[in-house]
Amino acid sequence: MMDNINLSDPPPRITTTTSKNLSAKRAQIRIQAFLDDFENRNSTLNGGDKAVTVQLQKLNQALLEERQRQKAAGKGL
Repeated sequence: MMDNINLSDPPPRITTTTSKNLSAKRAQIRIQAFLDDFENRNSTLNGGDKAVTVQLQKLNQALLEERQRQKAAGKGL
């Protein structure tokens, strides 16, 4: 299965076609929903890949902390 993979090749690049501004609150909500779904699907496959999950959890936590700082500074959500 992994015999056809050339590890010296860089991974494919993902290019955005559109973008949309999101508040920290909205981004955190979307990442949390994605993370919940990802963990549910990934945990059933060969024990799951924890590296991706951990990075998403860190991003989610950082967005939550940013929202709390903005709220404390009176900038709203």
